[in-house]
Amino acid sequence: MAFQPVPDTARFAVIHQSIVGDAVINVLYFRRGGSWGLQELSAAAQTLATVWVNDVMPHLSFGTYLHRIQARGERVADDVSFEFVLQSPVAGGRTGDPLPYQCAFCVTHLTGLVGRYNRGRTFFGYLSESDVGSGLLDTVRANALRDGLASVRNIMSNAGWTHVVVSRVRNKVRLPVAITVDVIGYKYTDRIVDTQRRRRIGQGA
Repeated sequence: MAFQPVPDTARFAVIHQSIVGDAVINVLYFRRGGSWGLQELSAAAQTLATVWVNDVMPHLSFGTYLHRIQARGERVADDVSFEFVLQSPVAGGRTGDPLPYQCAFCVTHLTGLVGRYNRGRTFFGYLSESDVGSGLLDTVRANALRDGLASVRNIMSNAGWTHVVVSRVRNKVRLPVAITVDVIGYKYTDRIVDTQRRRRIGQGA
């Protein structure tokens, strides 16, 4: 498939390693106006790692470790890229047995526009069994993960990067140039722990 440019935008993959060796990956997109290059991208990756450690990892199971942030520009096919590797991987802060690898909690990225192409989602995992009852994530933990994304948005915004949803398709047609829509908030529809088949051990992230 031909490369699809995303103006002014970079892709950040937040890469965790589970206790059984599989990767748990969360992907976020941020837009930055004006001219920027490797220096700005590398600084952004380190900023994202810091806020993720401070505001997200405390609410995930000790069975997952944050290892690195992979960042790359999406403006052109050979855009700048950078990988920030934590000197020591950081474990999640919640004790208790981890839930199965494919279990995750979904937080929706809101843009103020309707339609599936105008919103994004983050699936958080590993979760701790001690934070779940009857298939529902505790309200305190659900709120903390939602608020963790808000902290990511705010701190990255202060560094000059705007959290966006990337829309690659309109009316079932792939666009020649992707569209970005600013994220204005986050919510969870329910506290049900979701099951993602593609996250089963050995089958992907």
